[in-house]
Amino acid sequence: MQEKKRKQQSFEYGAMILLCSTLLVKIIGAIFKIPLSNLIGDLGFGYFSSAYDLFTPIYTLAMAGLPIAISRMVAEHMAKENYRDVKKTFSVTSKIFIVTGLVAMLLMLCFTDKFVESTDPTGRTTYSIYAIVPALLVCCVTSAFRGYYEGLRNMYPTAFSDVIESLGKLILGYGFAYVVLKLTNDVAYAAAGAMFGITIGSVAAALFLFIRHKVKGDGITKQELDNSPAPQRTKIIVKSVIVIAIPVVFASLANSFSSLADAFFVKKHLANMMGEHADYIREMYQSSIADYDLAQLKKELPILSNSEIPTFLYGIRGKAFTLYNLVPAITSVLGVSALPVLATAWTKKDKALLKRNIESPLKLTALISMPIGMGFVFFGDQIMGLIYSTTASVEIGGTILQIYGFAAIFAGISIPMTSMLQSVKKELFAFINIAVGAVIKVVVNYFLVSIPSINIKGAAIGTLACFAYVFIAHFITLMVATGIKPNVWKTILKPLIAAVACGLSTVVLDLSSRGKFGTVIEIGVAAVVYVLVLVILNTFEPDDILSLPKGEKLLKIFKKLRIIR
Repeated sequence: MQEKKRKQQSFEYGAMILLCSTLLVKIIGAIFKIPLSNLIGDLGFGYFSSAYDLFTPIYTLAMAGLPIAISRMVAEHMAKENYRDVKKTFSVTSKIFIVTGLVAMLLMLCFTDKFVESTDPTGRTTYSIYAIVPALLVCCVTSAFRGYYEGLRNMYPTAFSDVIESLGKLILGYGFAYVVLKLTNDVAYAAAGAMFGITIGSVAAALFLFIRHKVKGDGITKQELDNSPAPQRTKIIVKSVIVIAIPVVFASLANSFSSLADAFFVKKHLANMMGEHADYIREMYQSSIADYDLAQLKKELPILSNSEIPTFLYGIRGKAFTLYNLVPAITSVLGVSALPVLATAWTKKDKALLKRNIESPLKLTALISMPIGMGFVFFGDQIMGLIYSTTASVEIGGTILQIYGFAAIFAGISIPMTSMLQSVKKELFAFINIAVGAVIKVVVNYFLVSIPSINIKGAAIGTLACFAYVFIAHFITLMVATGIKPNVWKTILKPLIAAVACGLSTVVLDLSSRGKFGTVIEIGVAAVVYVLVLVILNTFEPDDILSLPKGEKLLKIFKKLRIIR
């Protein structure tokens, strides 16, 4: 049974759907990860983060290029009204996804022993890795459906499946971790329980998409199929998928290389450094380690050994990274929404539409990433203290989060630009830019993490250097490739000025002495200052509002309130 009428969403409409779902997903994720980190402690979260950082690049390698390939190919076929090609593209690529998912599972199993041997002297990260391996196959199947509907410019299936997956992670992930910890009193096993919950959450999302597709279809009518030309041969579709997907896969892999580099190299460098500088590191983080040991003794558990300190520090880095990653995770959905719209404009060679759909994502990503990044920079330690309960979270994690704040601004804008480059068939250039950034990341990590006075903070500095370069390279490449020069004042500088103003407002107010309540007040004041400066600078334009759901009504309200002049 198919929908009677198919509605294609504009960039802003689709972006709003995905933004709302992503914000909800991130709230659910925070409800999952923050109590989880408090439940299993910094050491347990170190096991959890290490396994996740191995999972992410292999997952990316398996499927990152395929949803984008499906989305772009479907968008191009829809623009040409080749509806039979649309159907066949989904049929062929779904089979490819299943194969890549199985290969990814075998690849992760093969890498596990070597990875654990290189990064974890205790060998206990293995449990968490094995618990999440099946998710690779399930996520690949899920991504086939998501890429298809995104190409049709229908973001609802992706949005709903994301929320279902997150709820599964929250309920089952935390639930399994809690039960396992009570039964075993072992944080390594508890971390594995949390990972298994993530796997089951992925299964729930896949089932939802499968059932929805069977019941509601995709909206392409029988008449449209009858009137469309014969589809391309399977061989041509597979070749097109490979041509698009391979550069995208490597670009996405390089994009997630930040996590992989941290997982492989940071812990290894920390472990090597501990051999000669263990006393120095213990003295540097004396209060954090003492606080952790005291908590362990109360639970009748062993205190922190020298071999566990790299995982302990990595767990704290994982807490700060979780907050940092909110920004690129949220803005990446703008790239997902922009891709089919830009691909359509590029296919039709519509320069005006192309310019508008380049500036809109840039402006929206800047509006989101800059205030959050500046918030991390100006009061990173207060935010860590507000969310997490350990001394180490504030003492060590606060500084790391401040560095990640700058990185969040660059990453938040550059990651959607990767999708924009892919939509105008510049996948190879996107890959080269990100690959160079990844090399910069590794080099910076190598030199800085090995310096005892910098240690774990070097990982955050490496991420900052990586994405600062990628942002600059992507922006230049996008201008050259499309011949479009975005209005920098409108898209980048206005949000930046407002973000700096909101950050400075926290310095002037300075309620840090009032504890968590003071931090909440500062964040609220900073948000108000940010919006006021945006309004003063006349940042919002009628076109930004008209494409949103109920855009005409919203525009009238905004004009009455003089938000838009």
